[in-house]
Amino acid sequence: MTQVKVAKLVFPGPFALAYEAGNLDLNAVSDDQVVVKTTFSLISPGTELALYTGTHIDIDNPRNRFAKFPFYPGYAAVGEVVAAGAGTDFAVGDRVFTAGHHASYGVFGASDEEIVKISDGADPQLSLFARIAEISMTSVLQSRVREGDYVVVLGMGLVGNLAAQLYARQGAIPIGVDVVAERLELARLTNLEHVVQSGTGMLEAIHQITGGKDPDIVVEATGVPALVNTALELCRVHGQVIVLGSTRGLVTVNVYDHIHRKGVSLIGAHASVKDIDGLPSSGALYRELLQLIECGELAVEPFITHMLPSTQAKQGYELLLNNKEVALGVLLDWRD
Repeated sequence: MTQVKVAKLVFPGPFALAYEAGNLDLNAVSDDQVVVKTTFSLISPGTELALYTGTHIDIDNPRNRFAKFPFYPGYAAVGEVVAAGAGTDFAVGDRVFTAGHHASYGVFGASDEEIVKISDGADPQLSLFARIAEISMTSVLQSRVREGDYVVVLGMGLVGNLAAQLYARQGAIPIGVDVVAERLELARLTNLEHVVQSGTGMLEAIHQITGGKDPDIVVEATGVPALVNTALELCRVHGQVIVLGSTRGLVTVNVYDHIHRKGVSLIGAHASVKDIDGLPSSGALYRELLQLIECGELAVEPFITHMLPSTQAKQGYELLLNNKEVALGVLLDWRD
């Protein structure tokens, strides 16, 4: 019997983090299961931080079973297969990306959309960002983007930056907006030509880029409720507003002025909306985006701002919460 010790992050409640310990018998893996030893995982500065702080909008919603304590965070990890059932297409030693939790080991079904092989030449740390890119891709898939469209993306965090890069690949002209100057500088490092500081003069700065036109598409990628209205105000007549960031509260909208009279389409782009109505599955998107990252068509290396031992995960969440000027891509190292 081959037993391994497993450590798994858990939020018992707001601002609390613990390591749940257990054992895993590698010989007890079923024919359709794969066990992965985690090398690195990536902290989500959106959903995970909202659960860590207890601000997720669905915590008090009895119909939502996901956003509840105790909560097991994490949905982007890379590692190595250490056990694989006979009925799987995986072998011991395979390098994989998973949409798994922050844990030293993860168990996955071979048919899951949550585990994908990565090539020997891929940088595993960069591969982590395929999960964030998959979230960002929902905005592109849900929009009617055309070549030459001006796309304003509110928020140059991981999700917003990758959304802007993905819109550029469709022939659009993205304009990144953020209140944090350092994130605008990082956006330039990821080949985004047009960036604008939010606040006074933002509309004028956008119009200087567009030649006086209102943007065709506005993507709200921060989750700040008030920015849904900002997006609606910025958008052109018959344009589209894509709600990509999960709003952390309720929004009061002037429907008549901002949607009805302007003919604006308000579109939700939650990451769960996949594999229906012709949209690709998460697994298909992971494979595509992993390739784009490996060949450099998606620039993600500048995102990595911190690498912490897995034992210092709480420090990672606090960095993302309190040091937005310096912290963005926070990775946990599970090799110890």
